[in-house]
Amino acid sequence: MTTLTKTLLVFSIALVLVAAAAAQRRDPLNDAESDQLREVAQEPDKRLRLMIRFANERLDTVEAAIKDSNAKGRGLRVHDALEDFRELVDELDDNIDDFVQKQADLRKPLNEIISAEESYDKRLKAIQERAQDPKLAEEFKQYSFVLQDALEAVNLSLEDAKKTLQEQLASIADEKEKKKK
Repeated sequence: MTTLTKTLLVFSIALVLVAAAAAQRRDPLNDAESDQLREVAQEPDKRLRLMIRFANERLDTVEAAIKDSNAKGRGLRVHDALEDFRELVDELDDNIDDFVQKQADLRKPLNEIISAEESYDKRLKAIQERAQDPKLAEEFKQYSFVLQDALEAVNLSLEDAKKTLQEQLASIADEKEKKKK
């Protein structure tokens, strides 16, 4: 086998592995939730509120799983719900960016998002605190990385939401000034 053939074989195997990994990725939304979002695709207020609700539900799932000390596979359930939560936060950010590009007035939903994300931060930190319990140490290993990832995603999203709100408020103020002149 030539060096070129070996290289192509390794590259092909790597490509198949990457494709397989991408195919295994779960959708954080169930079919009903996806349908609900599709129905309000062009309505920023409703769409963003739904996304907040879905993210809250994922955190509720995390908290319920952690409290259920008899649950089998609890660490994996917490991991998956946190991963879904983080993906929803990322999707929320993408939606905000899309609506900003379309010059939608997001002042009201941004205030709700900021409030929700401040709550998410507190809830995630409480989960992190609770995980310090020695009884949960082994389980915590299963979701510690995704928990940290979720915390970082929420903090970045919160900063972006605050910045976007300030930009929208400034833009509205500029528009009012221009109308006065």
